[in-house]
Amino acid sequence: MKSKGLVVILLASAVTVAPWRLQAEGAQPSPVANGAGVSADEGGLYADGTRAVNESRWSDAVGLFDRVAAMHGEHAEGALYWKAYAENKEGQPANALNTCAELRKQYPKSRWLNECGALEIEIRGKSGDPVAPQAEADENLKLLALNALMQQDQAQAVPILQKILAGNQSEELKSRALFVLAQSQSPQAQALIGQIARGQSGPALQIRAIRMLATQGKRADDTLADIYQHTSDEQVKREILRSYLITGDADKELAAARTETDPELVKTAVHTLGAMGAGQDLLTLYRATSNAQTKADIINSFIPAGHNGVGPLTEIAQSEPDPELRRKAIRNLGISGGSSVAPALVATYQKSTDEDTKKAAAQALFLANDAHDLVALARAEKDMEMKKYLVEQLSLMHSQEATDYMMEILNK
Repeated sequence: MKSKGLVVILLASAVTVAPWRLQAEGAQPSPVANGAGVSADEGGLYADGTRAVNESRWSDAVGLFDRVAAMHGEHAEGALYWKAYAENKEGQPANALNTCAELRKQYPKSRWLNECGALEIEIRGKSGDPVAPQAEADENLKLLALNALMQQDQAQAVPILQKILAGNQSEELKSRALFVLAQSQSPQAQALIGQIARGQSGPALQIRAIRMLATQGKRADDTLADIYQHTSDEQVKREILRSYLITGDADKELAAARTETDPELVKTAVHTLGAMGAGQDLLTLYRATSNAQTKADIINSFIPAGHNGVGPLTEIAQSEPDPELRRKAIRNLGISGGSSVAPALVATYQKSTDEDTKKAAAQALFLANDAHDLVALARAEKDMEMKKYLVEQLSLMHSQEATDYMMEILNK
């Protein structure tokens, strides 16, 4: 197991390599026994140690792996680690630390050193004497040590994290350090995240910090709004607009949509308001703008708003002077309103003298899966071209009522 495989999200718990790591060595419990079920050869002893660990027989495992380590063969390095692992499980942490020290002394380039390093961090963290993160060379172990230190002494850990975030460390390490920092609710940690969200540690970390701020809910909204107001970075602004969906602040989203001059950012704000179900806010914005594209985006955003978008769409469908926008609103009513808007759609069809508006109402009834009203309109329609259009809509529907009407036409 390579150290890169250590997952930071597990840092809050005691992290050691699980017993299945033994199987990765290719060792299986050996059927060849010597005496009381113990194999004589190195591979067999290692397999017996594997079995003892899997069965939580820690004392047996310590003895077996000690014998393997004394042979100085191909399994000696792994045996020292698993001996330390078993000693710790047996309640002998001091012996485990000594065994890890032995591994480091005998095999200074062993691939098992990181596993022992993680075990040492766990043991020292539990003892109230966490490992100094600065002393670790491996990035994964450094983060493990930092997490352990955060559990023990946040006041000491936060400045170390700050140095990592401001230094020349890898972007991966900085990102993971930011994650560890976000687990703290201390004023110092939250203030540091706010600074990073303002761009003090580069654009990549700024975006991540904004996302982390959003998880704090409404208490982060003022900070996010202030960053939005003072930045010209389109990506940062877009991330903040999306963050309001997490914080649930439709007012801040609406305010940004009203004042923003970048049409793409306005579009992002509008779509986010729709996802928030802010139908009335969208209607307010619709009434206030004269931009046709923004109006079209708002009409589309009523769909994810669900039932909150039905009332505003109905108003626009009835009052919008622009025929194209009006027809778009009518069609979207069929998607978002379902059967509840069928009476309004039928009335729109019957009262309209405009063929395109009639077709939009028919499409909306199709989208609402309302075969009943489409059949009724088709039966009553005198205009043969419109009748054909209604029949076309019905021919695409999987409905018994639509099928019966098709048969009715064929039998005439």
